[in-house]
Amino acid sequence: MATANTYLQITELDFENIRSNLKTFLSNQTQFRDYDFEGSAMATMLDVLAYNTHYNAYYVNMLGNEMFLDTAQQRDSVVSHAKLLGYLPTSSIGASANVQLTFTGVANTTSQFTIPKNSQFVTTIDDIQYTYVTPQAYTVKNTANTFTIPVTIKEGIPLTQRFNVDFANPIRYIIPNQNVDTSSISVKVQNSAVDTTVVEYTQASDLETITSTSRIYFIEEAIDGRYEIIFGSGSLGKALDNGNVVIVEYLVCAADVTNGATTFSVDDLSGITESYSSVAITLNSRSSGGRNQESIESIKFNAPRSYQTQNRAIVDNDYQRILLGENSDLQSVIAFGGEQADPAVYGKVYIAVKPFGEQFATITRKQQLRDSIITRTPLSIDPVFIDPDYTYVLPNITTYYDRTSTTDSTGTIELAVRSAIDSFSSLNLERFGNRLRYSRFVRALDNISTGAIFNNDAQLILEKRIVPNTQRPEKVTLQYNNAIRRGTVISTQFTYLNFTCLIDDDELGNVRIFRYNANRERVIVVSAAGTVNYDTGLVTIENFQPSAYAGIEMKVRATPEKLDIIPVREQILIMTSNDATITIVGETD
Repeated sequence: MATANTYLQITELDFENIRSNLKTFLSNQTQFRDYDFEGSAMATMLDVLAYNTHYNAYYVNMLGNEMFLDTAQQRDSVVSHAKLLGYLPTSSIGASANVQLTFTGVANTTSQFTIPKNSQFVTTIDDIQYTYVTPQAYTVKNTANTFTIPVTIKEGIPLTQRFNVDFANPIRYIIPNQNVDTSSISVKVQNSAVDTTVVEYTQASDLETITSTSRIYFIEEAIDGRYEIIFGSGSLGKALDNGNVVIVEYLVCAADVTNGATTFSVDDLSGITESYSSVAITLNSRSSGGRNQESIESIKFNAPRSYQTQNRAIVDNDYQRILLGENSDLQSVIAFGGEQADPAVYGKVYIAVKPFGEQFATITRKQQLRDSIITRTPLSIDPVFIDPDYTYVLPNITTYYDRTSTTDSTGTIELAVRSAIDSFSSLNLERFGNRLRYSRFVRALDNISTGAIFNNDAQLILEKRIVPNTQRPEKVTLQYNNAIRRGTVISTQFTYLNFTCLIDDDELGNVRIFRYNANRERVIVVSAAGTVNYDTGLVTIENFQPSAYAGIEMKVRATPEKLDIIPVREQILIMTSNDATITIVGETD
């Protein structure tokens, strides 16, 4: 008879420790004392028992992880938890571009004609052809015998899926394709296979407005990243009838692959019923806004915060979450109360947005965003959309490398450094609130995989870019939002009073306009053209009106007082390798 067990250990998860505990447990039983566990078939039994215990422990651990949003690893599990919070992960989004179509040889009797939805265009990237379509129909009107219209085209292949509603054999209305752009989904319900009357359904957005007769549908992410169409139950939205035919039209897109495309050609305009001899296509804005399906980590972050917002915009973060959650073309959003502005303006909330692939949103796009958010804003608050304020960081880098341990040329090393600069900016800057940490930047340069780098010495310069008014004098305000060193303000050249001039500071807080004489000596043209606040980095130039300036923008540079650069409110930091000055120095260890 076995003695009472005092050696039972149940906290081990490692295979070897489980096996050792089993062996210890058995060896302390009366029947197995002095038994050779390793020299008999009992060793195999111990292996089997340990394996089974380890397998079950691993399975239960993984199962436990998938039960919570924070620890789940499988996409289906994360999406399922997000559903409980009313969150729909963002699908893949096809890029959009704006082109202008000019039709020639149209019959003179025609006053207008229609470009149908899903008229097709193509672009080629890396020898692969991608399809763009018109997401809606456009009407082209005759203006002085000219048929010209700007058209937005969206990347994706148009497809149609039909589902038969059969209460005896119910099915789920799951779209079978990957990379569906849910913003392109259109749902119609046909009365029956015989009665072809079709009714348009709209995606539900506000539950407070839905009744038992509302023709609405919901979208949920189902298994394997595919999307499911769900209809009302009869109390919340109109229910389907037996025999209905559900028709779902959508685009299958290539996500962000075609961002930046600039060359398009007409592929299929056969839906136009009017005759014309030719059509010319010109680019208004390159393609942008394409993005991949929302990642697992992004869902984990956004789902609980979207639930906190509850479709209302009260505090600053509410505006950011709503706009980012509902607009896939936005890369970054910042919102702040008017009391934080300079100068303070009460009763307003200022919102700045940065689209993917672009620096600024168009006036039309900002109005669309305002219209979408204003109904969820308190009546006493006026949302105002503003442009981001870009500050460019110009690095002056000296890279030291071991010339005895690499065959890479200085040119190869320089290319690697430039690539590291662009990668660092893309990953760590270019969004609202992202700070430039000097130590992280230098570490990224030190860690490049080529050139046997010893170390890097980096000096940083801040640059503001402006387009001054050449027609009338204006006050120019440049806000670096970081302390700057005295005597480091300097501009690019401009023409003023028929002289080629520049701007600098006198180290006492005054902005000066100066020029060089024939002997390259400084001649002060205006000794007090503005002021500099060295502590806040605010530079103002009063009544500034150059008659011309070099390049498409005038640039004003200053050296920051500290190594770390911290943006404020709508300010975004950008660093590009094109603005970098790089010196490669070979040394021996």
